[in-house]
Amino acid sequence: MALICLQGGNELSDGCRTMDALLLAAAGGGPVAVLPLASSPGRDHDTTAANAVAYYTGLGASAVTVGEPFDDAALVVLTGGSPARLREALVGTPVGEALARIAASEDRVISGASAGAMLLCAHTVLPENGLRTATGLGLVGDFAVVPHYGAPRPEWEDPLLAHGVDVLGIPECSGVLLDGEQVVAVGATAPTLVTREGRELLAL
Repeated sequence: MALICLQGGNELSDGCRTMDALLLAAAGGGPVAVLPLASSPGRDHDTTAANAVAYYTGLGASAVTVGEPFDDAALVVLTGGSPARLREALVGTPVGEALARIAASEDRVISGASAGAMLLCAHTVLPENGLRTATGLGLVGDFAVVPHYGAPRPEWEDPLLAHGVDVLGIPECSGVLLDGEQVVAVGATAPTLVTREGRELLAL
């Protein structure tokens, strides 16, 4: 399966460069496809897209594109924004099906930050219009993500734990790498694994 990175947010910033350079190297230098589907249409989307192109070009990517088609990308990046908007774009759609095909491929990398990380999982929290849980894309079945993590957030964690899903609390500029066999912490700050039994910092 593909290498998947779940990131806590503040993506496309200097604090993420070491982590994202690692992902780009794992993807053989690119090409990179950026999907800013969680961004609001218009200025927010266009700004995120432009920042992403400049960022990955600066990291040395062989090519950077925004949007579809992305089937040939070695690294696919889901940026943050609205979890509900991203869920509409991914769950039960051709875009989500294409991501699932890439996730089943060897030597490919998928990275999601904040809302992007949340929706790569099988379960997620949707904080808009009253917090509730929902199904995600399901490329990661074992965990759910609470991004921008700095302290326990029981209002997010408890509903996920009630579904029997372990929670990864991931700080900004930090992430968790999953390759189907291992769970490896990367980035600036150690993520927290939250289970019904308690909390554990994942060693960087």
